Amino acid sequence: MIQDVATSSEMRLRLGLEDYVWREGELLDAAGHRIPLRAKALSMFAELLAYRGRVLSKDQLSELVWPGTVATDESIARCIADIRKALKDNAFEIVQTYPKQGYRLNVIVKAQAAAQSEETKFEPPSLHGKGGVLFVAAMVSVAAIIAWILVRDDTAIDVSSASNGTAVDSLREAIAILPFGVNSDSDRFLASGLSDDLEIHLAEISAIKLISRGQVSLVADTAQGPVALARSLDVRYLVKGDVREDSGAIALSLRLIDGSDGTTLWADRYEGTRAGLMGFRDTLPEALVGAMSIELNARDQQRLALKDTDDPIAFQEVMHARQELSTFTYEGSLTAERHLRQAIARDPNYARAYAELASTFAIRMENNWVVLSSADEDKAFYFAKEALRLDEGLWFAHYALGRLHSIAESGDTQTALTHLRQAMSLQPANDDPRAYFAIVTAMSGNLEDGATILKSVIATHPQPPFWYHLGLANAQFHLKQYESALETVRVCLSQMTNSPYCLRNQIAVLARLDRIEDAEWAAEEYAILGHEVSLAALMQSAIESDPALRSHLEASYRLVGID
Repeated sequence: MIQDVATSSEMRLRLGLEDYVWREGELLDAAGHRIPLRAKALSMFAELLAYRGRVLSKDQLSELVWPGTVATDESIARCIADIRKALKDNAFEIVQTYPKQGYRLNVIVKAQAAAQSEETKFEPPSLHGKGGVLFVAAMVSVAAIIAWILVRDDTAIDVSSASNGTAVDSLREAIAILPFGVNSDSDRFLASGLSDDLEIHLAEISAIKLISRGQVSLVADTAQGPVALARSLDVRYLVKGDVREDSGAIALSLRLIDGSDGTTLWADRYEGTRAGLMGFRDTLPEALVGAMSIELNARDQQRLALKDTDDPIAFQEVMHARQELSTFTYEGSLTAERHLRQAIARDPNYARAYAELASTFAIRMENNWVVLSSADEDKAFYFAKEALRLDEGLWFAHYALGRLHSIAESGDTQTALTHLRQAMSLQPANDDPRAYFAIVTAMSGNLEDGATILKSVIATHPQPPFWYHLGLANAQFHLKQYESALETVRVCLSQMTNSPYCLRNQIAVLARLDRIEDAEWAAEEYAILGHEVSLAALMQSAIESDPALRSHLEASYRLVGID
């Protein structure tokens, strides 16, 4: 097990093109920052490292990581996916899959010497008892300690001044909201809700280019100063906040930082009750716009003055719902629906709550989570239209309607494109409507147009979310650019390891590349995650509306023996 292998040793590793350090049971990058891995994923990495050079079967991994119990295939697959995501192993070249056999870690362990580094000669521990493991662990520990003594790297790394290729004076005029700091775990929900709410309101202003929370989270946990963070995200402005709640009293402090030099452009603080907090939050977008000296058009000025709700409980219910939706599960969507219905009951004029509810149903339909399809469609369309009745300028409501029309049986492709165009015109700084427009365009048969738009969006987006890559992979697949499609879907899976759409696309692409065994393995992993592997189920979940595209997809699944 991990504790037996090298918890006290230091090992310098080369994984792919990057250098890492294994130290005291943790994986660090070359700058000494901890690579975030959940406990079981970290244990599995340690075992793969200990048995490097060998393919470990699922049974062996189960015994090593979950001693005394039998782990499910799903648990093993999730750990593998987490490791790949943490190491940015988009091509599955670091954690290698051997169909029908298991997994192998492709790693070079480097022993440092006075003038050179060479690959460590290493015999993996025996899989037939702990004696071999303990012996090799001791040898690895001794070797690592000797190497550390011989070559101590005392070079200090100035992370704040490290360059990632983006010049400070060329930072985009965009803004990123960093995760708000908290004093205790009990404050995390409020902090998350307030930062999410600020993101929602700023996203309503077309003149602001806002970096999404998902993109920010990829770098926010690294120990970087504001200038380095701004450079990593390629944004001019950063919002930092701290939240504390004690016996109903809330303290919230906010700062707007100029990422080009780290100076504070604006700061404010609130101390009081939740009810009073609602008025304070309404002033924040205008204050930030003023501090950034952004010129607003008439529509943006109207959106800035618009207040969505004065009910703190309704606001809290929407924040709870968005948190549940971020889990990307059917159960999470059901819980989100309950919160949103409670928000609407508290404030029947809360347009955003209706739009979020419509989006919740769209997510279910996109992932084939619906039980009563026609009933869900009727409810979803009602909620989206009610949102627009209450606030005709709410871009998110148009976006939800566009998604619904693209996937619902009663929907219409041209109506979907119309609403997505409207969402783009209302919120030109947000790439999501544009990317979804491209996907609908491609899946309705205009493959070249859709692929061109998606490539443009991905090229100009600092950190495109997984579904942008999914849309491009689908277009490339139907254009019969199978190698390109496989590379793109691997990027998709590196960001959202359990996305059913990405996994289905992977099966079809591998089949067309005549990698039947790999396609069968991918189908097996899809089933492990709880999805039905039948032609009817796969085609029911397909987003293609063009008959020729659907025929191409169905024939691809049949190549793997799925019927």
